[in-house]
Amino acid sequence: MRKLILCFYVLYVMLIAYFSLIPIEHEIFKGIGDKWAHFITYLLLFIIAKKVHTRYNYLTCAIACFIYSFIIECIQYFIPNRYFEGLDLITNSLGIFLGIVIYRLLIEKYFEINS
Repeated sequence: MRKLILCFYVLYVMLIAYFSLIPIEHEIFKGIGDKWAHFITYLLLFIIAKKVHTRYNYLTCAIACFIYSFIIECIQYFIPNRYFEGLDLITNSLGIFLGIVIYRLLIEKYFEINS
């Protein structure tokens, strides 16, 4: 089961990079749906990262997810019709923060099997 989660994690990180960095021919619509996509994407990224990296604490996983988010935003600056947007970083951070809350209060409490 651990290998399956690890494979899903690697695939998820690669999908985020792919869809965030592919050049597009038209300008992306920057509406509320875009921010929800960022929020949910990084919420799930934190939960999966924490599940894979069990020996790391919450802060370490959160910082790693934020740095990944920041690097992607920086690279987007150089891609046609993509932009570095601070609001995306804020939305990603809020998703990571809620990921911490969900992992701490729900997953760790109700779904973890102590071995």
